[in-house]
This record gives sequence, structure tokens and C-alpha cells, in this order.
Amino acid sequence: MEALPFLLELGRGFFAILLTPFFYVAILLVYLQYRRQVTLERRLFGVRVTSAEIQTARSVGYGVLGGIAASLFISGVGIVLNPTDFAYVWVLAVVLAIFNVRFVCFAYAGGILSLAALILNVLPELSISWPWLAEAYLDLRSLSISHLLALVAILHLIEAMLVFLQGADGASPIFVQSKRGRLVGGFILQKFWVIPLAAVVATGSQGLQIPAWWTLLPVAVSQGLQILPIPAVLGFSGVALSRQPAEKAARTAKYLALYALALLGLTIMGGKFLPSFLWIAALFSPVAHEWLVKREMDEEKIRQPRFTKPLQGLRILAVLPGSPSESMGLKPGETIVKANGMPVNTPYELHFALNQNPAFIRLEVVDEQGENRFAGKPRFTGEHHSLGLILVPDDAAREYVRLETIPVWKMLWNLFARKTNQSGKTPA
Repeated sequence: MEALPFLLELGRGFFAILLTPFFYVAILLVYLQYRRQVTLERRLFGVRVTSAEIQTARSVGYGVLGGIAASLFISGVGIVLNPTDFAYVWVLAVVLAIFNVRFVCFAYAGGILSLAALILNVLPELSISWPWLAEAYLDLRSLSISHLLALVAILHLIEAMLVFLQGADGASPIFVQSKRGRLVGGFILQKFWVIPLAAVVATGSQGLQIPAWWTLLPVAVSQGLQILPIPAVLGFSGVALSRQPAEKAARTAKYLALYALALLGLTIMGGKFLPSFLWIAALFSPVAHEWLVKREMDEEKIRQPRFTKPLQGLRILAVLPGSPSESMGLKPGETIVKANGMPVNTPYELHFALNQNPAFIRLEVVDEQGENRFAGKPRFTGEHHSLGLILVPDDAAREYVRLETIPVWKMLWNLFARKTNQSGKTPA
């Protein structure tokens, strides 16, 4: 099949996603996740730092960009999705998510299913009497391992691109407890993208011809191909305690890209040249991904927190959009040492100093390089008295976030126990 007709068919499949109800359901779910983030901000600081509507709109826009790139990558590499394989991946991913939400990532389900298929294919073929189990057994033995692992690699490559472009956008400030028991400031980096995919699917009937450039992965010549719209959701979650959000996002994107390229290389080697490399790729998929996650978490625990309470002054954690502080050019990481000529070491002292001159705000600020500068602006009649700052917490702060992940099963159990207690009954 010529390249241009194939690309036109790919474009039709891509825009057909707009007619898929699940695409809009996925957008709603993304919006609800951002609403949870806003709720946390209001609980911690009493104000909204980010906008759920703006974050959702940006995520959809970047998701469409990622969907175009993913569709071109998938069709360029020659990945053919088997609907049955995809169903098994989703089912296993949901089951794994019960134990830990991050296990919903296809790196885990794809790797585990690929290992299961490889093991079943080296063992003698079994005769199973139960029809449903026999069908599942045959499905796993015929799993398209190289295509499934290549899909996992491409999706992570797209995720790396999106994290680099938008990972730090809308970072939400938080208070957390450090390893020494003191409260420090940080940021939650949490993004979700609805990815519209125009995927090549094996139909088993007469369909599109196999493109001549598909040489990286083995494809059965007799397979019928069809391009179908498949909405997918990518998510990224991280915590920045020792780095600025932009630094954290760029670092995470680099390691994700390296992981994706390594997995894709191992898969192509195994699918095209040495089948034994598929064993390495199947193991690499979940193990390397989990190592990356653990490495990021351990690094944040070991490194010195960046947003700690200084000995003198008040350190800025976040600046609210559209606030007086934003117009004065104040930035996260800077320290306010004086307000209207008065030294300030507590929020009360800052508030008191600002009220001494209701017509003008003058701040002496020390940046992260230790350089002093002045920032100021007139205060107009009727203007809100708040500067629009979130300051690094001191030990008097009451609300903070625990970073450990609670398994879904434990969340459901806690919810059940809470409702049971409210009804006056004792849980079993």
C-alpha cells in the first residue's frame, strides 16, 4: 500500500475518535482528577492555586499533540494491535491497580503477560477441559509479544515528551513532613492526558494491505488490517522537594525517554533477530519501570529539601496567578527579609509591616543566589490586602500531606469502616 493513502486512512481514524463517547468520558475523568487537586489546595491554603478547567483544556490540547505523534510512531514502527491482547492488558492493569494505583501503567501488565506467554510457549501444550480457561490459555500462547511491548515503549516515549513539555505546568504546592520530622514545602506534579490513537488493528478479514516499510516487527502477511480510533489516557505523577518543578519534570522526562528507547530496542531485537531478547524485554518492562519509580522516590528522601524555613525571613513557596506578588516579580525560592523597612520572620510580622504603609508595598528580597533586591508597588483603594503568596511552612502549620501511596483495597476498606462506624455498628 502506498504511503499517502495509508496516511489518509490514518487521519480518518484519528478524527473518528471525536465520535467515540469514551473520549469525552476520559476527559471528564481527567477533569475530576484536577478538581481533587484544587480541593487539596483549598484544604491546605484556603485558596485555589490552579484551575481545574484550564488544566483540563491544556491537557486535552497536549494530549491531541501526543496522539498524533503516537499514531505516527505506531504506524511507522509497524505495530499491529490484537483486540484480544489489548483486552487482557486492560483487565490485568485494573487488577494490579487494586494493590497500587501506579500499577495501572501498561509497563507492568504488558511485561507480565509477555512473560506468561513466553513461559507457556516453551512448556508442553496442555489440554484443558474448562472452555473459558482453555480459551484464555490459547489466547496467551498466541499473544503478539513484540507488538505489545513495542506499544508500551511508544506510549512511554510519548509520555516522556509530554512530561518535558507540560510536566511542570500547574504544579501544586504542598506541605510535607521531612525525614527529620519538620514541615517543608514542595510540589506535586500531576498530569493526565487523553491520547487519541489511530491504531492499526488485526481484524482477521480482508482489509488494508501491509505497508512495504513495515520491516522492524514481524507481521503475518495473511492478516487483515484496519485502522480504528482508540482513546487512551496517560498519567504522570511526581513530587518535587529538592528541585524546582521544571527541573524535576525535565529529569523525569529524560529517564522515561531512555527507558522507552531501551525497551523498544530490546523488543525489535527480539522480534526481528534474536527471540531470546524478548525474554529480556518482557522482564525489563516492569522491573526497569519500577526501578525508575523507586529511584525517584528514594532520591527525594535523601536529598536536602529545597523549600525549608530560613533562619531569617520568609521563604516563598508559590505565587498565586494574578496576585500583587506576581506583578512585583516575586518568585518561588526567594526570601522576604524586610517589608516596608521592618524585618519579618513570621506571617504575622509580614501582615503587621504591610499595614504600616497602606498606600505602598516595599519588600526587600534575597534570591536563591543570595543577591538582594527590592520589589514594590502602590496599593490602590479597595485592592485586596493579601499579597497572594504561599510561604514555606513553619512548625505551627496544621495541615500537611503524607506522601505514601494507599492501595485501592485499603482505601475501600477504610471507607467501609468509616460508614460502618457512622451507622453505630462495630466493624468485623
